[in-house]
Amino acid sequence: MKKAKTILSVLLVLSIIGVLSACSSNHDKGSLKDNLIDGWDRWVQSFSKHALTKEKDLQGEKDEGVDAYTGTYVAAYDGFNGKEFIFGGTALNRENGNHLQVTYKLTIEGGTAELNWIAGSDEYSVANTSSEDTKEYTISSGDNYLVLKGENFSGSLEVSVKDVRGG
Repeated sequence: MKKAKTILSVLLVLSIIGVLSACSSNHDKGSLKDNLIDGWDRWVQSFSKHALTKEKDLQGEKDEGVDAYTGTYVAAYDGFNGKEFIFGGTALNRENGNHLQVTYKLTIEGGTAELNWIAGSDEYSVANTSSEDTKEYTISSGDNYLVLKGENFSGSLEVSVKDVRGG
């Protein structure tokens, strides 16, 4: 019985992928394999936006760039506890390339704050003290997010993420 449910589930997922790729593909362009991969990528990306903190729940003002990976964010914090997933997503192939430049200014007046870059299951510290800098990241397939974590954090964050051409 369990095996039948597993097989049925796999067939259902494959059917959905096939429908999604067939409905949105250009049959004159690319192979069936390419169309399936593109369909799957669009489907995965549609769910990744739910991982970003909704704009109404952000502490500051966000101006999105060409996609969810780029833009500017300016925020003031007063006793903030939690996480803000500011920019990023989950893509197999990002349409605008895989090289991003992050320019930030983090000011910590109280509590603790850490600005991190999540790449798959790895998490890298961008900053955890008052500082400003510019760093470049190459994103890979899967999760890629810029996240602020705060514990009783008071201070400010200014961040800009943009595409790096030719990287």
